[in-house]
Amino acid sequence: MGCVTNKEQDIKQFNIKLPDSYNHTTIQTEADLSDFQDQFLQIGMNVCGLGEFLPKVQEVYDQLGELFQNIQGQYLLMPDQSIYFGQVINGKRQGVGKQHWPKEGNLLEGTWVDNQLTGRARMIYPNGDYFVGNFLNNIANGLGRFVNSKKQVCGFWLNNKLTGEGTEIRKNGTIYKGQFNEGKIQGYGQFDYANKCIYKGSVCKGKMQGKGELIFNDNTRYVGEFRANCIQGRGNYEAGISITGWFHSKFENQTLHIYFFRSETPVLIESQYCTLIEKQLDQFFD
Repeated sequence: MGCVTNKEQDIKQFNIKLPDSYNHTTIQTEADLSDFQDQFLQIGMNVCGLGEFLPKVQEVYDQLGELFQNIQGQYLLMPDQSIYFGQVINGKRQGVGKQHWPKEGNLLEGTWVDNQLTGRARMIYPNGDYFVGNFLNNIANGLGRFVNSKKQVCGFWLNNKLTGEGTEIRKNGTIYKGQFNEGKIQGYGQFDYANKCIYKGSVCKGKMQGKGELIFNDNTRYVGEFRANCIQGRGNYEAGISITGWFHSKFENQTLHIYFFRSETPVLIESQYCTLIEKQLDQFFD
């Protein structure tokens, strides 16, 4: 019998991605276009606005305000039908500007160097999620912050993926501080859960996994092995006195049931003789 949770853990990779067509938006150079360049730029000059933003994009944009104030420049209609407004030199994006994809809904504000997004930028996605951080050659590299309706994540992005030390603050009150790898909570870190419990130790794919310490909301604690957010394996439980052995847990009806066995018990069998410890928790570890 395994551990029972009240819902699946929401695991999301924090990878930053520009619209699929972005890498094809570079304005062709004079060498590429020759006689056609003037006609192409004339199309851009006929554009007089970025287009209407999707409601959620507009709402977030109004809340955050402009990333760069008082942008000056010209409009360019890009080959993928996105619209750019900002500084342009020799037909290339150069300096601060904004780019809107009316079809997809994305809104990008940033700094361009030789037509490549390089420097501080912010992308607002059609569903209202947004990322603000540093880019190098169209790829998120450096400090950044990703925000959606469930959480915000701050840390260091390497080649579009959150990697290294970071912080995740969830809307339900849970806070994680520790390591990320390839956009996922992985390595070593600390969870301050909304249910007032604290976990310090190894984490994998956003869950307690491996060796760690779980301090309960009544100041008792378990130090030992975990598996997929459950106590499972050899450990030590401290509550005035200390007991050492094999432990298993499951969560149901706002109660964490901890089963203690003095002999090795890799799999939980409730009919087997054991000591039961119960912890009242408002919610599971999420």
